[in-house]
Amino acid sequence: MLVTYVRSSSYNNYDFCQMQYFLTYNLGWRGSSGKRADMGTMAHKVMEILAGLKKFQQDNPRRKWLEIVDDKCGKVRVSKDDLYTDAFVDELIARSIKDYGETSAHKFYRKERQEVKDTVYTFLTHNDGQFDPRQRNVYYPEPHFDLPIEEDWAKFDFVDANGNTQKGQLAIKGTIDLVTLLDEDTIEVVDWKSGRRLNWASGEEKTYEKMMNDPQLLLYFYAMSKMFPDFPNRIMSIFFYKDTEGEPDPTPYSFCFTKEDEDRFLGMLKKRVEEIRQNTNPSVLDPTRTDFRCKYLCHFCKNSFEGETDNMCITIEKELVQLGMDEVVKKRTAPDFNIGFYEAPG
Repeated sequence: MLVTYVRSSSYNNYDFCQMQYFLTYNLGWRGSSGKRADMGTMAHKVMEILAGLKKFQQDNPRRKWLEIVDDKCGKVRVSKDDLYTDAFVDELIARSIKDYGETSAHKFYRKERQEVKDTVYTFLTHNDGQFDPRQRNVYYPEPHFDLPIEEDWAKFDFVDANGNTQKGQLAIKGTIDLVTLLDEDTIEVVDWKSGRRLNWASGEEKTYEKMMNDPQLLLYFYAMSKMFPDFPNRIMSIFFYKDTEGEPDPTPYSFCFTKEDEDRFLGMLKKRVEEIRQNTNPSVLDPTRTDFRCKYLCHFCKNSFEGETDNMCITIEKELVQLGMDEVVKKRTAPDFNIGFYEAPG
């Protein structure tokens, strides 16, 4: 399989289902996101806007009115006093639900709207506002990264399935929720998670020890080290809105990685890239497609290519055997898909 970049969201997806990874990141097919994913995006948008407004206030301390232009919700304007009110937060929640709801494939009823609101207020009020961006010194709200891996093994030079020469450097790309400044030597990255503390590939609980070895967290830390090299101390804090069963109160987790962890990540990344490059027959999560994650959650098991009977997952599985990887890439790549293009949030 072709690899020119690694997104923050794609690394773990390969562990979950290689076929889903291939259809998504190599062929460029994307279905509509799930309802719960859309709800998480709505909550994140509120947090992003609050962080942006707080940053504007810090940079313009004499301004009575704070204003930013958001890529989804447009112009947002509020007085510096109203920024800290529940009424303004409620207004942002309603605005985010409306703006995302207009383009979503799902309907959001009172129960779902209330859960978005509960998610936002859990993020804002936990431990007297510990993770409320309005109570933080905001250094960088929602930074995106696109970082080449400066290693010999990350260079590529080959002819693709369409006869075009591809030459360049593997890159990692992604989006960080929030970077805050603790002191002149220390930054803290805050990552709000609207889901549960689970590894969806294995179904296992993500313990602190397992998260210390999570490739996605190590990827984020590596990105932090390259984006913000002037800060010797970098903390990463993750806050799950829904913790595992039996734990009614969500628990934040904070990590301090080291230079050794950067090297460890590069080793893990090199191994994964080589594995993907050599994979000409991606495996599926469940060959019978009866697993609930296939039947109810996977776009490629629920939909078919236009005019065809088998679902997309089965079609590609069969064609890889019949035609081979290069011919499948030629035949099935989504229109206008560019494997080197990145779209937030990853």
